Amino acid sequence: MKSRFTVFLAALLLLSASNASHAQQAQPPQQAVQSAVPQSLTKEQQAALDQQDQDIARVASAIVKLIDENKAGDVWNQASPIAKKIIARDDFMKKIARDRSPLGPPGLRMPMGVKHYRYDGTGNMPAGAYINVLFDTQFSQASQSARENVTFILDSDQVWRFVGYSLR
Repeated sequence: MKSRFTVFLAALLLLSASNASHAQQAQPPQQAVQSAVPQSLTKEQQAALDQQDQDIARVASAIVKLIDENKAGDVWNQASPIAKKIIARDDFMKKIARDRSPLGPPGLRMPMGVKHYRYDGTGNMPAGAYINVLFDTQFSQASQSARENVTFILDSDQVWRFVGYSLR
């Protein structure tokens, strides 16, 4: 199962990197957070970007399912080197367990969209292009739904890789 997930994740990430290189134009970093997607795209670029977003959303869904199955360590193993510098594997696993345990098992999970960002490196985020995939999730022991955010970064080899998970 782990090797099938790794191959699946690698294939989707390589496909999305190829699509991203065609869909996104290089932009100089900005001080403020802003959309990393150019405002005017050709039809072909928009189609490639839409496909990339669908691919990334599928990977994000697979990641939250692994987290549901208490396999956060497997998620961390496939993460960007940047993520591995930010948080150790054991700390990542403990944080997810601590955040999720009072909420109970997840029930209904609704995708809420894919957003593109670019950070210039000021503040607490490393410079680069990011994609956030947001889910609205109802947990069995929570009175209201929570927001799960799965974040990817475009690594220096032009491959989108997992860099973070948060729960609000």
